[in-house]
Amino acid sequence: MTDHKTTQAQSNDKVVFQQDGSPFSAQFDDIYFDTQHGYSQSDDVFIQGNNIEARLLANKSPLVIGETGFGTGLNFFITLKYVEQAITKHGDKTLPLTFISVEKYPLSAEQIQQSLQCWPEFKPFVDDFCQQYDNSNTDQSIREFRLLAGKVTLILICDDASKGFAKLSTNIKVSRKQNNYLVPAINAWYLDGFSPAKNPEMWSPELFGQIARLSDDNASLSTFTVAGFVKRGLIKVGFRLEKKTTVGRKNKSLRAKFQQSPNSGQGYLLRPHNTKPTRVAIIGSGIAAACLAYKLTRENIRVCIYCQDDELAQGGSSNAIGAVYPLLHQERDDISEFYHQAFITALAFYHQVAEQGVAFDHQWCGVLDLAFKPALAKRLIKFDQINAWPRDIIHTVNAQQASELANMPLEHGGLFMPQAGWVAPQQLVRALFGAALNTGYLKVKTQCDIEQLQPTDDNTWRLHYGNKTDAASTVVMCGGAQTSLLAPFDQLPVYPVRGQVSSMKTNDDIAKLSTVICHKGYLTPKNNDIHCIGATFDKDDRDIQSRTQDDDYNLAMYHQSLTTFPKWQKHDVVSSKARLRCMSPDHMPVAGPMPKTEEYYALYHHLEKDKNWRVDTPAPYYPNLYVLTGLGARGLCSAPLMADIIKADICGTPYPVNSKMLFNLAPNRYILKDIIKGKFKR
Repeated sequence: MTDHKTTQAQSNDKVVFQQDGSPFSAQFDDIYFDTQHGYSQSDDVFIQGNNIEARLLANKSPLVIGETGFGTGLNFFITLKYVEQAITKHGDKTLPLTFISVEKYPLSAEQIQQSLQCWPEFKPFVDDFCQQYDNSNTDQSIREFRLLAGKVTLILICDDASKGFAKLSTNIKVSRKQNNYLVPAINAWYLDGFSPAKNPEMWSPELFGQIARLSDDNASLSTFTVAGFVKRGLIKVGFRLEKKTTVGRKNKSLRAKFQQSPNSGQGYLLRPHNTKPTRVAIIGSGIAAACLAYKLTRENIRVCIYCQDDELAQGGSSNAIGAVYPLLHQERDDISEFYHQAFITALAFYHQVAEQGVAFDHQWCGVLDLAFKPALAKRLIKFDQINAWPRDIIHTVNAQQASELANMPLEHGGLFMPQAGWVAPQQLVRALFGAALNTGYLKVKTQCDIEQLQPTDDNTWRLHYGNKTDAASTVVMCGGAQTSLLAPFDQLPVYPVRGQVSSMKTNDDIAKLSTVICHKGYLTPKNNDIHCIGATFDKDDRDIQSRTQDDDYNLAMYHQSLTTFPKWQKHDVVSSKARLRCMSPDHMPVAGPMPKTEEYYALYHHLEKDKNWRVDTPAPYYPNLYVLTGLGARGLCSAPLMADIIKADICGTPYPVNSKMLFNLAPNRYILKDIIKGKFKR
């Protein structure tokens, strides 16, 4: 280990203990914590604020925590309690934790022990640490300690925060060149220490720069302070913030994620950083618009829906029954990772709104993806061999197991998704809009087909429809297949795909069906005495009139794939409905700020020669204009997560996905990929 001598740290002889046992700093005229709420505050702000417990229990990757202000060690010892839980669950397979903390005025071992004696559960940890602490070389400004049988490494830097972190490097080449101490990239931050009012020297732009330099992509951060200059400093170096309420004397806190580094060398990944608007116009009235309106109105944002039809949910969200399930491949590729996260988000959202009184027909009965041909049977073998997904998300079943799950005889096995199921989309969408209306923050305008969007000099928008014009500060296009008919969204390579669904009369034989079945089409269990089968797939066909031949096609696919099921005849078709899906070339949704396509080549044309070319110039976007589209055939699965992304865009809060996934969904991804491939049309 490099021998870093102490130059800045000073021993702390200005700590006194108050009558209730709280340690008090006479130097900073502030307590380290109060004994009544100190534990719960630290747990709430730092552990829960960084999702530490769940990350440790998941045991997916080593956790590296950075902290400003080691102080009494309270945050560290609380963290150890959660590491201990992870060890109980995972044993020797528990991944290591590295905890890196700075402290300019270190306490003595005796002061630490006295400070924490009100929590006897920490005593084994504190005694172990203090024994090592007393025996460590106090001439070194960077000291290492090992706890919990080596599962935890504490790197304690006795120095000013910004200068102490400047001694670290996450890059081995830089470390060797500058004689820096090499550490892993930090993926969670406890930004602690006395308040900026008491200790302004620590809360400096230099500190924020060091935090950004040492942070891993998507690193989380939490802090007690909500001071304006701290928020601005974190935003400037690439963090996105949200304010939270906590317990005790310090009743406000910040949470953040490192997601928009201005020095990444990939300026085209940067998105506009906005403050929360007061009014948003949403074009569209389907599942995407409903999820977004529901979420924005709960942020006390006034929303106006522009619906081109006489009623809400008359487009792709108007079907009687729709399946909710993810698209998962054998391996965890980008598209599968997205749909996995989207599915988990959708389930949580639908369960939550149902518990809050949003009423819609639904059943989480599972979805069976049937291996009805040899190629799909081979896929089952690969699924079992690779075993990439949790069993409660998806697993293989044989024909007998499939028959038991479906409560119907089946010749083939398949992939079963036990948490999936179906919802009544039109009911769901209207119920979400109804809940948003009940907040008093939603207004709905029907028969409003937006014909033109006109930007103004003050970065707001005028929406023209019929002989009327409305003004809006922020606009979001959620119009599905209508996206490509309105400028500037017509620059996106999304396209309509017509699909017809046939509603079938139930009977005693097929009424027993107890799960959704996907084959070349799909079949749902009954709801209101009908089953849905479908659907056709006609690219660039905008005709929404039902066709008899499409009902014939749906019946043919049903009979060919489910040979052991009861036969339906043409007269069993109760009704049919044709609507338009909005698809994208890479089968991923589109969510984010609308790019100014014509300005990209001038800024990023060097990518055509070198796709790794570094550039920090931010991407050009239309101000306050967003798009949420391209949900395809799985809008019920993806819409809640997409709405969360747009909400984060609009409000300037942390994104619910990592930077890679965010770009995979970004509207400007097509422009940049075309430039790299030399296909950009100038």
